[in-house]
Amino acid sequence: MSVRALLVNPYIHDVSAYDFWLKPVGLLYIASALKKADVEVELLDLLDRNLPNNNEHDGPYGTGKFHSFTLKSLMKEYGIPRYLKRYGAPPKVFDLVKDKPDVILVTSMMTYWYGGVFETIKMLRQRFEAPIILGGNYPTLLPFHAKKSGADEVVIGDGIPEIYDRIEKVTAFKVKHAVGKNWFETLKPDYTLYSILKSAVVHTTFGCPFRCTYCVAWKKGFKIRNVDSVLEEIENLKSRGVKDIAFYDDALLVKKERFKEILRNLPDDVNYHLPNGIHAKLLDEETAFLLKEKNFKTIRIGYETSDVELQKKTGGKVSNEAFYRAAELLKSAGFTEKEVGAYLIVGLPGQTFESALRDIKHVIQTNVKPVINEYTLIPGSIDWNVALSEKLVDGNVDPLLLNNSLMAYWWKGSMGIEKIQLLKGILHKYTLGQMSKEELLSLEEDFIKIKKYFS
Repeated sequence: MSVRALLVNPYIHDVSAYDFWLKPVGLLYIASALKKADVEVELLDLLDRNLPNNNEHDGPYGTGKFHSFTLKSLMKEYGIPRYLKRYGAPPKVFDLVKDKPDVILVTSMMTYWYGGVFETIKMLRQRFEAPIILGGNYPTLLPFHAKKSGADEVVIGDGIPEIYDRIEKVTAFKVKHAVGKNWFETLKPDYTLYSILKSAVVHTTFGCPFRCTYCVAWKKGFKIRNVDSVLEEIENLKSRGVKDIAFYDDALLVKKERFKEILRNLPDDVNYHLPNGIHAKLLDEETAFLLKEKNFKTIRIGYETSDVELQKKTGGKVSNEAFYRAAELLKSAGFTEKEVGAYLIVGLPGQTFESALRDIKHVIQTNVKPVINEYTLIPGSIDWNVALSEKLVDGNVDPLLLNNSLMAYWWKGSMGIEKIQLLKGILHKYTLGQMSKEELLSLEEDFIKIKKYFS
């Protein structure tokens, strides 16, 4: 008799959320590893917009809005004028689980989404008697906090052999250790668990060799998949009717010649996307033209800031010259402003309103779309450790408050929510065509004057 495992991608608790090709890829790798160990696997992805009543709106290229349910106002508890919502399919989808599981594996992503993890585990407890194992980013970064989740076991890191051990521990079943620590080189995520699959996420590398101070991807190390394995996975996805594939590598261009080989052999009739921010320094002319030739529709460049001192302080990943060159290469290859965006971080420690406005101007001058990301402290990052040592944050802070949409309301290291909202408002007007490029570039870089101008 084999073990029956239910794999669950939990709800999101946030003030806003959007489906930019979200897939629980780590959980799908685990599914492949369990099948190789003769474990029966069923998936409940609560963020799958193909589930009943979970699609409020279809966006471009397979993106869209999840179903949402308002949970509470954050005003009384935290003094923040935002509403916390649950994103994902209505609870009735739990009834779709076909078989009674022997064990339940719950994954997690952002630490500040922990509320969705807690609620999901609570709902699973009400319906099933099986022991629950929690893994993913949240318990890896905040293991002590994750012990409050209600799970029977909490797994830290990404080692699949440990998953086998934990299943044996909580079920008393003997599980064949079919995959070792080199799982990324030998496995593919099991997308067959979806009855309807319109878009998918592919990783050609795992982790990152760079050490940006605001990020923790480097803690995973850096692993590389075989080119043939990547291409085989993409061909399989195309054969299932997938129309949009997003590469979610943290450092896609680090092994540039290898990625070119993948590009040259990508199947046609699929839209490809690079939403995770490519490294401007590593882009060359041949890669830019291959991206255009192979039907890439979404490209993001990791720029973060044009402030030279902040660039150095945060890890030196990019320079202004490298960004300008990358933007020009993509433009020469035929990409438009609609297709190419540059990520900018607003709210960086030490960043001023005026500096952030200059960042926006720098990007617009290159005919690239500015894409604002609000700064957040990620537990375990270099910035997090500095903030702890300088007493800018309490190590026991509610992880919800580390949400990038909420931090500027309370964190003293940020320029503050008023300035960030003004920056976003300026960019919103420009995007809607209510402000011309010339008008934006001519704005005086003075918060008080601009505030009066827009009031």
